[in-house]
Amino acid sequence: MTRTRLSLLALLSCQTALSGIAMAQDTTELGTIVVEGAGSATGPVDNADPLTLTGAKSATPVTEVPQSVSVISAAALKAGNVSKLDGALDYTAGVVGQPYGYDSDTNWIMIRGFAATATGSFQDGLPNYAYAFGGFYVDPLLVERIEVLKGASSVLYGGSNPGGLVNYVSKAPTGETSTEVETGADDSGRFWISFDQNGKLSANTDYRLLGKLERVDGHGAFDDGVHGVLSGSLRHRLEGGAELTFGLDYMKVDEKHVGAAWLPYEGTVTRAPFGYIDRDFNSGEPDHDRYERDQVALRATWQQDLGGWHFTNNSRIAWSRVEEDSVYAYGYSGYALSPVDEDGTMARLVFDHSTDTTTVLNDARLETSVDAFGAEHRLMIGLDLKYFRLDQMQASATGTPLTFVDPVYGAAQPDAVPYIDQVLTQRQAGLYLQDQIRWGNGWIATGNLRYDWVKTETGTNRATGAEGGKRTDGEASWRIGLARTLANGVTPYVSASTYFNPQVVNDANGSAISPETGRQIEAGVKWSPNDRFLLTAAAFDLRRENISQSAYDWDAGGYVYQQLGEVRSRGIEFEAQGDLGNGLVLNAELTKMEIEVRDDVDTTIIGKTPYSLPEETAALKLAWTPEAAPDWTFTGGVRYVGSSWADNANTLKVPGRTLYDLGVSHRFSGGWQANLVVTNLFDKTYVASCQTAYWCYYGEERTASLSLSKRF
Repeated sequence: MTRTRLSLLALLSCQTALSGIAMAQDTTELGTIVVEGAGSATGPVDNADPLTLTGAKSATPVTEVPQSVSVISAAALKAGNVSKLDGALDYTAGVVGQPYGYDSDTNWIMIRGFAATATGSFQDGLPNYAYAFGGFYVDPLLVERIEVLKGASSVLYGGSNPGGLVNYVSKAPTGETSTEVETGADDSGRFWISFDQNGKLSANTDYRLLGKLERVDGHGAFDDGVHGVLSGSLRHRLEGGAELTFGLDYMKVDEKHVGAAWLPYEGTVTRAPFGYIDRDFNSGEPDHDRYERDQVALRATWQQDLGGWHFTNNSRIAWSRVEEDSVYAYGYSGYALSPVDEDGTMARLVFDHSTDTTTVLNDARLETSVDAFGAEHRLMIGLDLKYFRLDQMQASATGTPLTFVDPVYGAAQPDAVPYIDQVLTQRQAGLYLQDQIRWGNGWIATGNLRYDWVKTETGTNRATGAEGGKRTDGEASWRIGLARTLANGVTPYVSASTYFNPQVVNDANGSAISPETGRQIEAGVKWSPNDRFLLTAAAFDLRRENISQSAYDWDAGGYVYQQLGEVRSRGIEFEAQGDLGNGLVLNAELTKMEIEVRDDVDTTIIGKTPYSLPEETAALKLAWTPEAAPDWTFTGGVRYVGSSWADNANTLKVPGRTLYDLGVSHRFSGGWQANLVVTNLFDKTYVASCQTAYWCYYGEERTASLSLSKRF
């Protein structure tokens, strides 16, 4: 779909909505929707119950969204010296960040028991959809807030992850005139320097410039490289109240990255005859280890009042190229799960790929407020468009062996042979409606409807000559929610919602597999007695259905897919954050889930828990600023992640872990601040998770980081 056609569809949606305005004005008096909070719904987080766009696409307090929503501020990222966004979610209920340990080039996230990395990552409400090795990386420097919406949410965002999504809200001009510079380092070899400048070009035009240069070195014998980020944005207010914001982001990554990953269960979780594999062992090959990313994104947001309606158009055009050469372990010699010799010789595979990703996204919506039938109706109509193009080449070969006991690197690796060389495109258009109804003594009902059209095309595989295919899907989704704000800031709620996720593969008969579907029922209560504290509790029952699953067919010489599978996740979550008084600030969470396979190609695993998924997490963090020493802040935290399984048969367990964090910061005169953070204080060695008994991943070791910043 060309940009011209995308623009035409957006204009047609606006024309349709404007026609609806004219019809409505014949029968009902429209009121101007309150949009004063729209800026703060995407700006810095200034209270415990902030306005958010993530749960409703209309500026709404977290307590009034009929699903669980967590918000993490840029200030919290700065206080934690956060190097990656998936490492910022350790104190968020229902979420597991870095489930495969430290990975310098990808933000890995699970929400309510389902992987959210590919289909649950959003930026400014627009999808960062990823397929295969094509997608986009978001750096913490660019993020004003992280918002986690839990549960089925296709009615707002189209094809997405059943467990929920993470929305990264980009930093934008604040209208202030300020500059902040920061430098820092950690004991793993990371060093960075960054700047953040806000200013004004005129009375009606604000700008913001961001930049960071970061050296990454550590978390593996050959894990070194450079990350560079540059971002600029402009916000211009036009006559008549319209507002236009542009942003341009560029990222460059050049590093080695295999590190201590892809290790077998025996030797990491359990002791092998030669002992345990060292946490810093690198299963890769230094002369065949390369990761390069070039990424650029152009963002634009237009807001304007049109009569009694408020119009918002949000767009992003982005492109990335990722090139990767790697060697990784695949069990012991002969692809065995146990050592076949006393040196622990392992098998290795060579994997190379080159992937270009292009995406064009647009979300246009109109909002108004109508008083009718004794209630206030906050109405929204929108059209959401997505174009995704992936041009990929993947190649593999059998690599040279390497011993765990006495590794000798430097062996020449065979040339990888391409097995995929193909272009994939996906176009999606979603028309959606929302009505937030407020009446009586604090009652709020939320109703959503959406219909999506999805067209997926896979080109001819140039590596094998296999023909591609085309298919078109249509899917409806919905959400209904009911809440009531009571005295003392208590808001109980209940909701039901659905999701779908389009598939790319075909089944054993060559027929296209229809989208995954599912639904969620959630009930909870949110309590915000003041703007400095928020406590939430939620119980949910979530089903993921029509899962496309693969099994290797030796006769066919490849993987065969079937549309058979269901996973159920149900549980409870508690989360608290805010000011306790006397200089104490609390962040805490408790999550207990039951994740169960309900249907599968392999009937022996029905009733089991899928591998890699912990069902229990808990965390508590306190920050204390003494009244007698207001320039000092002391932080202490404890995190618990329960056990998981390394196999779907649930015979190989990965133990849980409890980790401790400490921090101290000091504010000096003249705008200076120093910040020391230590994670995994006691340097506990643990396995974060395993993807079958072949691939286990050590968690991040103790890391001490010190930053020094100055604000002008």
